[in-house]
Amino acid sequence: MASQELGGSEVWRCQARKSPDELVMLYDMLYGLAVDEGCEPVLFGDCAPLAHEALVRSLIGDGFSFVWFEIPLLGDARFDLHVAYSRECLESGPFFPGAGNGYDELFQWYAQDETGGRGLAFAYDVSEGTIDRPAVHVNVSQAPLDNVDRFFELTGCHNAAARYRAFVGRLPKEWSVWYMGVHPGRPGAPVRVDCTVEPQRRSAYATDLWLLEQDLRACGFTASLDALPDLASALLASPFMLELQFDVLQDGAVGPTLGLSAALGIRSATRMRPLFNEGAPIACLMNRVERLGLADSRWQSVRDAMYSLVLADSGIGSLRAAYCLPTFVKLRMRDGRALDAKFYLQAGCAYNGEQE
Repeated sequence: MASQELGGSEVWRCQARKSPDELVMLYDMLYGLAVDEGCEPVLFGDCAPLAHEALVRSLIGDGFSFVWFEIPLLGDARFDLHVAYSRECLESGPFFPGAGNGYDELFQWYAQDETGGRGLAFAYDVSEGTIDRPAVHVNVSQAPLDNVDRFFELTGCHNAAARYRAFVGRLPKEWSVWYMGVHPGRPGAPVRVDCTVEPQRRSAYATDLWLLEQDLRACGFTASLDALPDLASALLASPFMLELQFDVLQDGAVGPTLGLSAALGIRSATRMRPLFNEGAPIACLMNRVERLGLADSRWQSVRDAMYSLVLADSGIGSLRAAYCLPTFVKLRMRDGRALDAKFYLQAGCAYNGEQE
């Protein structure tokens, strides 16, 4: 398959309009390109067959828009899989019979009746060896749902809307919800809420970490913050946008796990690779994370998994471009203790006529 790398200015739609068999071929190609440089044993481990099965179960609507490979940076090599669908992808249909992991009604409602949100996603705990009860998320960035209650009803979490609203009502005005969803396969079926922090407030945190502590307490996070200075300082020393992830439990309390993420925001492998060089922003961030004991040197192999390519002959119809790029670095703490670090690699494609 002949190809050439995209430069730094291209932005590609992540939309696939193909049959189920072609969509599976597409996913296999995206994964194959990611491990082509030999990083599978270091980053991905032996999770590929189960992730493939998860993808097959995820085929619904007009196909997936992109996937995320969620890669822990300590312990055995492994990954989890997220499969995302844009609103346009779902509205164009048709829906494949029997697909959707039992959430067919949710996807139909979202595509036909709900005008808010920017898309849905499944999240599979592939590394745990189970794909039967994936999480379901909805992107609500600058596009809140019209009917939050119906979303939670159709995910099987009938009492979740009230606790979600209560939590969001306590958020600082400089925070906004990027996505929210449910994790039915995890103890207590928590509601996950991801918040982006406005740049000005992020800068304030970098100057005075006490402000972040106060905002966390104000939104209901009551667990110990002992590890916060180390984790937050590492992220805030980088130039990247800050996001925070929370779990809202069945009794309305905020869970003891806090996620802090750097959103990298680079759309080209050509521009991304130099950021992994010694002294560059990603390398500086990850060296600090490694010194904190949350990662080993495998993070450097992420550079081998990334690509953004124009394809001369993909073998899949009109497919003309493919990419796999790190989009987030996530650090977690639980009950005041630093827990782990992960890279999120987003992989997708573009067809003829879809370059913006």
